[in-house]
Amino acid sequence: MPTENTSPRPSAQAPIRIAIVGHTNVGKTSLMRTLLRDSRFGEVSNHPGTTRHVEAASILCRDQAVIELHDTPGLEDSIGLRSALESLPAGRDDTGQTRLRQFIAHADEFAELDQELKVVRQLLASDLLFYVIDVREPLVGKYRDELYVLSLAGKAVIPVLNFIHQFPNHSMQWREYLGQLNFHAQVQYDTVVFRLEDEKRLFQKIQSLLGEQYDRVQQLIDERHAQALQIRRASAAAVAELIINVGSYRKTLSAATATLPEIEKNEVIALQDLTRQAEQVCTRQIIKLHRFAPDDVREAFLPVQDGSWKLDLFDVNTLRTFGVEASSGAAKGAAVGAVLDGLTGFISLGAAAATGALAGALFSTGARYGRDLQAAVTGKRTLCVDEPTLRLLWLRQLQLLTDLGSRGHAMQVQMQMTSVDASDLPKAWNSWLRQMRANANWSELAPDNRRRAADPGRSALASAIAEHLFASV
Repeated sequence: MPTENTSPRPSAQAPIRIAIVGHTNVGKTSLMRTLLRDSRFGEVSNHPGTTRHVEAASILCRDQAVIELHDTPGLEDSIGLRSALESLPAGRDDTGQTRLRQFIAHADEFAELDQELKVVRQLLASDLLFYVIDVREPLVGKYRDELYVLSLAGKAVIPVLNFIHQFPNHSMQWREYLGQLNFHAQVQYDTVVFRLEDEKRLFQKIQSLLGEQYDRVQQLIDERHAQALQIRRASAAAVAELIINVGSYRKTLSAATATLPEIEKNEVIALQDLTRQAEQVCTRQIIKLHRFAPDDVREAFLPVQDGSWKLDLFDVNTLRTFGVEASSGAAKGAAVGAVLDGLTGFISLGAAAATGALAGALFSTGARYGRDLQAAVTGKRTLCVDEPTLRLLWLRQLQLLTDLGSRGHAMQVQMQMTSVDASDLPKAWNSWLRQMRANANWSELAPDNRRRAADPGRSALASAIAEHLFASV
């Protein structure tokens, strides 16, 4: 049973010292990583006993340490530890904390419990304990012994139910037993499938147990919420820039190029490379905003590797993966992702491309759709990215934002790709396309446009796209 906390409470300025304890391989270091937003903290492994020493790190709010987390080794032999504690002679002041101090004083008699000794020392040095539970494991004797040891420390305890979205799930069994021991401040906090609301509840449990720290923890809650909104807005703005830069990009090819298919083909390849690079820059920016490293995001949960998409943007199968159908010309093996329009008729032909009528590069069996008609009118070509490719860019970034928003920094295992409905495009999608097609000077991918003053129309469109995306994830 929990005993009264007789240790001094943390001062209003000192950080709250929290020990993260539990059996081996239940996700203690994973909890640290997710709370710290640091996928590089410690070592996470499926092998037991990965953490061998107490490691500490602080959670900051307004540049001040509010919480000091201590990652402890796993309790590998809680049965032996309980037996050792009960074997110690009872003193006149036989409280739980006294018995734990006795164990420390007689540590040389229990050399086989050196890992447990480190945990016991940290229990006594902490203000509060997070007891991490892997709910995939049924409640057995060794866990009951762990809870007995924690009760001796006389500290406030928050049981953290981890892996709640996986099976098997023994949450109800754990909750009932914890309630019998008066450990009622339980919280669900999955270190792999992250939910900001669960983190908020965890911090609120700290507020309820350490009332004198209420205001400082509330400031932390508020700051975490503000940071999450800021990340979403900055990510949405990055995607909006990507869509506008790619969607409004045009390159005019001379009439001479029309008689040199190899040069024209090279121009299409160059446009594809330019688009890939633009998406890669956006993807890496978003990954960094979410405080992941490029190599944190791999095919394990998205077709992204080292910060760039593994699936080729211009592969027909990639389009189909996201439910986007390319034109028949592209499906037959033609170059995907570029449209050639007549310069003088660009707006009308561009609108046709936006509906899919001119999807693909329109290279098919050596013929170009409408080429003779366009050449007769202007003798020039305008190269741009087609609508299915723009749609794919949108869907891939939407998927990236959705999955990063629920990805814990302890993620190690494979995640299923989220289902993104290609037909669920914004209602304003065609309107956005028309604006981009009509304003080639909006694309910062063109060297001549990079230093131009901001266009009010472009700024308005970027805001509209970003706001829609912000509300969608």
